[in-house]
Amino acid sequence: MMKNTFTEEVEDRYLAGTYQKIPVVAARARGTKIWDMNGKEYLDFMSGYGVAIFGHSNDAIREAIKRQLDEIYITHTSVYSPARARFLGELMKVTPTGLNMAYLSNSGAEAIEAALKIAVKSTKRKKIISMEKAYHGKTMGALSITHSAKYRKSFENMLIPGVEFVKFGDYEGVLALLKKEDVAAVFMEPIQGEGGINLPDPQFLASVREATSSYGTLLVMDEIQSGLGRTGKMWAHENWGVAPDVMTIGKGIGGGIPMGVTVGKKEFVETLEIGEQSSTTGGNPLSCAAGEVVIRELRNGIMRQAGEMGKYVLQRMKEETDSHRLVSQSRGIGMMLAMELRVRFVPVLMDMISRGLITLYSGINTIRMLPPYTVSREEVDRAIDIMKAALDHHLKNQ
Repeated sequence: MMKNTFTEEVEDRYLAGTYQKIPVVAARARGTKIWDMNGKEYLDFMSGYGVAIFGHSNDAIREAIKRQLDEIYITHTSVYSPARARFLGELMKVTPTGLNMAYLSNSGAEAIEAALKIAVKSTKRKKIISMEKAYHGKTMGALSITHSAKYRKSFENMLIPGVEFVKFGDYEGVLALLKKEDVAAVFMEPIQGEGGINLPDPQFLASVREATSSYGTLLVMDEIQSGLGRTGKMWAHENWGVAPDVMTIGKGIGGGIPMGVTVGKKEFVETLEIGEQSSTTGGNPLSCAAGEVVIRELRNGIMRQAGEMGKYVLQRMKEETDSHRLVSQSRGIGMMLAMELRVRFVPVLMDMISRGLITLYSGINTIRMLPPYTVSREEVDRAIDIMKAALDHHLKNQ
């Protein structure tokens, strides 16, 4: 791939080296496609790590942002905002039963931080249960309930004490800890994202919900990646018929403008007092204007499209790639998809990028995909062709 000397050299020189870079300079984007500085076209199945849920440059979101720019685009949450009120009105139309008070921030990790405070303050307990392979963010509180050693190892002495990790799906392990400790909350992703698109056993979520209710422990659902229609339902936990006490939202909620939301039952959220949790730019009018459109568009049918097209993607993967010698299995639900390999993902991923398909990854051997909900069948078919070509090339050159 051709180097753009200015962009890549300046970023490599001055930007902290905390991101695994891929050799793409994103110059412009529309829908499911990105074009680099040289005009090369890519299918974007990364979508900003799941942010561009409606694709890039969505017309409705762009127009909402433009209108808000002409009115007012920053005000602190200590001042009332019409844009914020409109967003909250839309949000409360789609939140799970009983979740009727929100805290607005700038990211998923901030949403998790607020959820931790709500859990500890409202229950007056300090123990937390999280899941093995869980990912909740990298700020100190969020990192404390994130399982991966590669993120935690340099900061272990600074993390929140009293966090216990249980294998995702191990109900007996959760129950044993609930019986043993005064646990403030169980945190979980209904579908583990960075962990590799891991779906729960059919009864796991419902069993944990029943147990947490029995022991006065909050159930916190992290819907930052799995929510907002990605599985074909507004919230992924709805696929298993449960409802949490607190839920975190992020990624696509701001339509590309940074935004996070912590929403919960009023009796728990209102225990936070003035000054105990705040954000300078959380709930700003610009992100709220975009967020209002996101929720409205999801309610108008794009969410159903995500579920239907996700079934088509998974079907095509099972038909065309699961029989490949380098593939262990494809799995997923809606637009949360993974292809687990029998080899390390890096050479296959890089070959896919060179052929015009950008994806994510998990662990050392899993290709992960979070396509925009608006992807077409033709674009899916093209992506599958690229996957097959990259797999064949790697097999030939092993």
